[in-house]
Amino acid sequence: MQAAILNRHSLSKPLENQPIGYLIQQARKGVVRRRVDEIARLVGLTDIEMARILNMSVRSLHGKGASEPLNLAASERLLLLEQLVQHGLHVFDGRAELLGRWLRTPLPELAYREGGNYAEPTESLLLMSMGSFSEPVTQAPKSTDSVDKKTTESTVNQSPLAVLDTVSGFSLAEDVLARIEWGIVG
Repeated sequence: MQAAILNRHSLSKPLENQPIGYLIQQARKGVVRRRVDEIARLVGLTDIEMARILNMSVRSLHGKGASEPLNLAASERLLLLEQLVQHGLHVFDGRAELLGRWLRTPLPELAYREGGNYAEPTESLLLMSMGSFSEPVTQAPKSTDSVDKKTTESTVNQSPLAVLDTVSGFSLAEDVLARIEWGIVG
């Protein structure tokens, strides 16, 4: 079924079934600019969105010829996007328009804390307060001076497309697709 979906949508062989070495080799070789347009057209992404995903300016993207290869970083991101699109087409039964809508839908699974400081932990626990092997502390000391920040800070849902400007974002989007594929609800 996946081969039929890929043929119908004119993508190359499934990247998700390829060893990681193949993806690295393709990225190093450079993916031609034409593939950017093919993938964008398939799921309805604009040049601005594609440039953001590829970490390029729109002007640089437009300046490339159709058969000109992208640099290593842009090629890798394009291959990651192609892999995500192939997985998404599989999950959504080949319905590219549904995949395009999913890419733009803010999801609670991709939410972040607005104004949150991720660098400092919500509760500090000193190593000494954990006790020792001979006298372990069974309960963590309660901090009375800090308010639970999770309840006071609002969360903002992000779309999968919004997180695709980072390699970690591709991984998060793949995880959400896998959860949909296996029927695991948030």
